[in-house]
Amino acid sequence: MPLWQMLYREAYRMLCDRFEAEDAVQNLYVRLWEKRGELKNLIAPDAYCRTLLKNICIDRWRQIRAHDDDEQIGTDEITSYTPPETDSKEAEECLQHFLASLPQVQQKVIRMKINGCSFEEIEKVTGLQQTNIRVIISRIRKRFRKFYDNL
Repeated sequence: MPLWQMLYREAYRMLCDRFEAEDAVQNLYVRLWEKRGELKNLIAPDAYCRTLLKNICIDRWRQIRAHDDDEQIGTDEITSYTPPETDSKEAEECLQHFLASLPQVQQKVIRMKINGCSFEEIEKVTGLQQTNIRVIISRIRKRFRKFYDNL
């Protein structure tokens, strides 16, 4: 438990999503509990936890990527999404409110994509890998659908 905040920050940095980061840290603690008998002789428990967390995050990226590949939905869908039975001003306000609720990194990525930037351009500006950018955009698209459906 003393490493929780550090581990959460690491997971959030890798996954760029609060809920995914919390799930990753939770999975880490479950794995640690399952291996509790083997952990007594660890020299650097924080390094061990970071390595295990990194592997959990990579597994999550792979699961998300596999799920996104199965969907075969374009990543530009959010930019062309027009809510039914609303005027364009209301739709724009809805989109702006949604974007303001996102973390800074996600806001930057989606705003660049909406403005027509390629994945290569976004990668150069943000320093994120293209696979991470695609995952972020996919998550934003899904969150926007839920956000709009709840209005």
